[in-house]
Amino acid sequence: MHGKLQAVTIGVTACCLMMGCSKDDKDTKPEITVMSDVAYGPDARQKMDVYLPEGRTSGTPVVVLLHGGGFVAGDKSDIAAPSRQLSEKGYVVLNMNYRLVDTAGILQTPIVHKPSAVRITEQLQDIKLAVGVAAGKAAEWKIRVDRWAIAGHSAGATLAMLYAYTDVNADGRVKVAANWAGATDFSFQDESQFDQVDPRLVEIYYRAVGYEPVNANKLAYMAVSPYWVVSSGKGKATINIRPENNELFNMPDVSATLYEAFTNVLNSKNIPNRYIEIAGADHGFSQPGNWDKVITETDIFFREEL
Repeated sequence: MHGKLQAVTIGVTACCLMMGCSKDDKDTKPEITVMSDVAYGPDARQKMDVYLPEGRTSGTPVVVLLHGGGFVAGDKSDIAAPSRQLSEKGYVVLNMNYRLVDTAGILQTPIVHKPSAVRITEQLQDIKLAVGVAAGKAAEWKIRVDRWAIAGHSAGATLAMLYAYTDVNADGRVKVAANWAGATDFSFQDESQFDQVDPRLVEIYYRAVGYEPVNANKLAYMAVSPYWVVSSGKGKATINIRPENNELFNMPDVSATLYEAFTNVLNSKNIPNRYIEIAGADHGFSQPGNWDKVITETDIFFREEL
């Protein structure tokens, strides 16, 4: 179980990594119109960039896209290139920012222990707001009103899965999710495991989840774990794309074991899924051609399931 916490720590501390992608044949690419900083709420973070491919119709599928950053950092600009790549495949892409978990005082000595007004719960509500605003623009933007997809990188991938699987997606508009190097399980066997984790990260867990990481609150950590949400009988079609070298800051990578367990529970619930490993890739899929592979595999799966 200690390995599980190490894997989650990788996701929490992976912020704003460089992303590279190679270009396709220009002749096959549609023109893309980008509407930048479309507001979906009153907060400065509640904005999205909308990618609209030429030739779209009322049947054009929509992908909600979420950046990584450990729930505490990151920006939609981090995934501008993958957003364009997906749109060039014929999707309308909503590349959205969302409010971030408060990190004030975490770097102080001693660490300031306090709750955050923004938790994973509020970040999921931001996604719901953005989806609602975009759906209301369906006729104006010429997009499909139902059977959408959602995808994310790192912490954004965890949020994507939680949104797709849980009651925040009550209208069922989102039908399929893509997990690009996201954490699948925040649960723990015993609170003593956190004794081996950097106290700053323990504070981030507390602020992001909203509950102290103690045995009495195990269920709260399971509730924000895609693995346990699926285990409880909820879930949507999911593609899991894992970089072969999914480690950061010299920490052991045990994500292969967790992704295999996640694949097994998806299979046990008869939920359509695919598990892809990108050979030689790091957590940010930063090597040339990595993002091409991620987008190609995601596109294939989405077209099968939408």
